[in-house]
Amino acid sequence: MDTGYDLRFFVGRSVSTNLRQDIGKVGLVAIMVGLNIGGSLFLLTAVAAGLTGSSLLIAQMFSATPILLAIPAYVALSTALPVTCANYQYAKLFSRPLAVAAWMVLFIAIPLGMLPLFAVAIAKLVAVLLPGLNVTLWAVLVMSLLFVVNVLGVRLATQTQFIGVVLLLAALLTFILGGMPSVQMANLVPAFVGGPAGFIGASALLFTLLAGGLFGIEMGDEVRNARNVIPRALVISVGIVLGLYLLIEVVALGTVGWKQFSMGTLGDVAGTFLSGGWLGLFVVGGGIMASATTINLALAAAGRYALAFSFDGYFPRAFSRVNQRFGTPHNGLILIYLMTIAALLVNPPLMTLGAVLNFGLLFMVTLVLCSAVRLLRRHPVVYARANVRVKPRLLIVCSSVAIVINLVFMLVLAIALKWTFLIFVGAIVVGLALFYSRKHGLWR
Repeated sequence: MDTGYDLRFFVGRSVSTNLRQDIGKVGLVAIMVGLNIGGSLFLLTAVAAGLTGSSLLIAQMFSATPILLAIPAYVALSTALPVTCANYQYAKLFSRPLAVAAWMVLFIAIPLGMLPLFAVAIAKLVAVLLPGLNVTLWAVLVMSLLFVVNVLGVRLATQTQFIGVVLLLAALLTFILGGMPSVQMANLVPAFVGGPAGFIGASALLFTLLAGGLFGIEMGDEVRNARNVIPRALVISVGIVLGLYLLIEVVALGTVGWKQFSMGTLGDVAGTFLSGGWLGLFVVGGGIMASATTINLALAAAGRYALAFSFDGYFPRAFSRVNQRFGTPHNGLILIYLMTIAALLVNPPLMTLGAVLNFGLLFMVTLVLCSAVRLLRRHPVVYARANVRVKPRLLIVCSSVAIVINLVFMLVLAIALKWTFLIFVGAIVVGLALFYSRKHGLWR
């Protein structure tokens, strides 16, 4: 454990004073909703139904439990220290070497797994409307467009995100309202077809559907009145998204049953009760916008992670520069963009690296929760700065229970993914080596 951490990093300065505060509460809610509702909703819910049957709704709630339990910790930390790359910064309060390791996992998984996966998903949906197009070329065009949006400033990125989220919510509501009359209550009776292992596996798989919102706090230096806005936006967005997920799953299970649902996607379910323009709205506004909004914000967050890593001395100083005109970390964004394009051109097994992202989210969030458990004892100054004073017992109990659940999820995924887990281990080892080699002066 790194007990010599200098708290002055947080209370004295931010990662960069050149980042512009262009994000308000509505914009931040849109960011968090867009991060949560991604292509995984359309891909993973059917897979989870195959693991646990009509108990999918219960699995969804169980997967949401560690996220809901994490809210007190995130409220306490974000109201005290709203900073750029907040999860990474908060994780350092617990252990700097582990925080660097967690960053390395995300740095590998986001541009080499998550971003290419969702870019290809968009391209394939476009191919449904325009048969014969080159999927790889269109995926590159999608990434290039969203890269330009992020380079031109956080205000344009936030405005784009807001429009995308409005279209996405309209598409999801079309699915919910259109399918509700066809729901048969007999299809919703819980049936744990996969037993305890299937239920836990489905819950672990669904973790990312709600965990993305916890990474909406990453742009703390760019949020107006951040100490008040961030916790409110977090609670509002989690409530909106969880409610939508449960309603969508009620419709999916209730209309076609878990067996049929598990063999297709939400698009297949929609085709049973929507047609024409309404079905097109769900496929385009739902599938494409879900992926696009996630790419938009994941790209923005990843670019700022390069900024923070440079600021800490693990990356060249060039990545700590912020463009004076647009107020964005151009060099970090360019690096992430080029890594993503390379992955699209090489076309590796993207689902494998996407699975590593799941580990990365769990690992980073767990470190933040560990920081919260020891916050009062190790960093009372941080606790004293919080606008919302979470009761110590509530903070410790909620965070501790969430840590246990997260560890169980990580173990289940490690067993299920077998050799993929070695990628996760390798990323951690590289991160630790990077930290200790710099700490002991092996490089500057």
